[in-house]
Amino acid sequence: AELKGNLNLFSKLENLYLSRLPKLKTIYHHALPFPQLKQVYIRGCPMLKKLPLNSNSAKGQRLVIIGEEGWWKDVEWEDESSRIAFLPAFKPRIF
Repeated sequence: AELKGNLNLFSKLENLYLSRLPKLKTIYHHALPFPQLKQVYIRGCPMLKKLPLNSNSAKGQRLVIIGEEGWWKDVEWEDESSRIAFLPAFKPRIF
């Protein structure tokens, strides 16, 4: 019931920019739909291990995820198909 009220919470979000949040561990505990999401930028968030994304989150979108390679390797995915779905989206950056 809690999730149903939030399904459209990020319906117009195009860019998610998170920087220098060293204690941030999660954004949301379940995957969320992001129909307009184009870019996720993560910098200086070493504790962030889970993104609210799964293989259905950004279906049909050309999503780009920008972050440090060490962080990306530690991201925990809901399942293997989600990890594989977002592999081409990642663009490593050195900050």
